[in-house]
Amino acid sequence: MQTQVNRSQFEIKDTTVVHIPTGAEFVPQVGDSVIVWTGDIGQRLPSGEVYRYGDVLDMMRAVWRDSCSRLEQASAA
Repeated sequence: MQTQVNRSQFEIKDTTVVHIPTGAEFVPQVGDSVIVWTGDIGQRLPSGEVYRYGDVLDMMRAVWRDSCSRLEQASAA
């Protein structure tokens, strides 16, 4: 059974988005490209959780877009 991904599982460190449960790291690039270190995505974790790659990647992109939007709004103010 796959585990649901949610925003609270992510942390942004500099320009890297980290999925805490799996240790996966995503470094967004220009356009829609991303450098990915998959960590333990797709593997059963000691907790019994299994995260699907597509689910984690989709949420990472949403977290990154939201972060960029907040930065743009703050610099415009």
